[in-house]
Amino acid sequence: MVTVKKQIILNIALFILLVSQASTKDRPNVIIIMADDLGAESIGCYGATGFLTPNIDRLAEQGAVLDNAYGTPSCSPSRAMLLTGLYTNTTGILERLGKGTPNCLPSHIPTFAKLFKENGYVTAISGKWHLGDFDHYPEHPTSHGFDEYFMFAKYYNFEEHNCYYNPMVYMDGMLKEFKGKYGPDLFCDNICDFMEANKDHQFMAYYPMVLTHKPFHKPPQIEGKVRHNLPANCDKNDNSFGLMVSYADLLVGRILNKIDELGIKDNTIVIFTADNGTPAMITSHLGDLRVKGGKLYLKESGWRVPYIMRWPGKIKSGNRDSFFMHADLFPTLAALTGLSMTSEVDGMDLSHNLLGKPGNDREYAYLGWEGGHFMVRNKRFEIHEDKRFYDVPVSSNKERYSEKEIDPKSFPETYKRMNKVMQEYMKIGKKDNSYTIIPFKEHKKYKLKAAAEAGKVLKTLKNKEHHDKEK
Repeated sequence: MVTVKKQIILNIALFILLVSQASTKDRPNVIIIMADDLGAESIGCYGATGFLTPNIDRLAEQGAVLDNAYGTPSCSPSRAMLLTGLYTNTTGILERLGKGTPNCLPSHIPTFAKLFKENGYVTAISGKWHLGDFDHYPEHPTSHGFDEYFMFAKYYNFEEHNCYYNPMVYMDGMLKEFKGKYGPDLFCDNICDFMEANKDHQFMAYYPMVLTHKPFHKPPQIEGKVRHNLPANCDKNDNSFGLMVSYADLLVGRILNKIDELGIKDNTIVIFTADNGTPAMITSHLGDLRVKGGKLYLKESGWRVPYIMRWPGKIKSGNRDSFFMHADLFPTLAALTGLSMTSEVDGMDLSHNLLGKPGNDREYAYLGWEGGHFMVRNKRFEIHEDKRFYDVPVSSNKERYSEKEIDPKSFPETYKRMNKVMQEYMKIGKKDNSYTIIPFKEHKKYKLKAAAEAGKVLKTLKNKEHHDKEK
């Protein structure tokens, strides 16, 4: 027999459950698209005129365009920062995690995927990881919070693989080669299939694209759609890269069209960004301005990345000039979706900028990167750990990409203040000593030794292709 007291307790518990379910049901879906090696200057809505990105520009017209967003000059540090909300010097992942080593983003570190999963979201990732090799860490995607995964396997069991034509994919704990297929299509289709399967449930899909990373190549030619606006006699690499940018844009269009088809546009947050800048051998055209890519360099085009966010009826369209870093995505997403943060992060909740509400903005963008390099930027000046000082105002593309070094004596108070800020930032150190990172410059030596000890012969892509031809 249920007493009145017990019945009241049961009713309260049921009420809390129903409120919780209703709250969860009202929460938006989240799709994060991250291009590989695509600086802001290479995208139409940021001023690019040589590379064509109509679908990304369509997203920009419907959402917020963050004019002053920053990652790092290379892959792994940006990806770790985005997932964890932690600065590079906090995780110790300040450089590329060389393939063939035990380097990784440890699975005990909280990520936004874990937070979404803990709050009832179905989660998935498809594309590039670069935070640990799957032969070393077969459970990596799931241990970081992803229910489903479909990943490019760059390096596995002493063998390199391709992500473009005939790609090698890590799925369901095993490798599978897709002969005759184009990898970017497969990774995009996987995200679209995931959205369709979960259209009646809250989901979070993370789509780290493999485009537009090297090798530069000509993607499949879809009549009239894969193109650029560069001169006919343009550089060979610029030509290939322009076609790759165009194809990446088509894939973004497929995602947006799928959202429309499923009728979930109004309740889906879509984010487009990139890990780092455009490769240094590529030149972006912005009208008469020419900007060399800055990947792997401590310059504006090395770490300035696009950030576009759309949530119809919630995020007001238009440009934002406030700073935003990859570390800010985690807490900002938590705020937008109404989830409570359960871990400490370095990033800031900057959702107020997106929603048109008052709040505290970033005063500085910070960078800690491989080789012991540090850099701090405000909206006018930039200071490096070796005391170099630059005048790089964000007032125009011409000014921000000028890389104009100046004498600190020209602005002594500003220099003194920014140097103090940088010194404080440099004091931030790796807080977790349960893991170590093998420096990138040592990874080749490490994997050669590991292969020899295992009695294996390393198969690079070049050697593997030759080997396959011989067979």
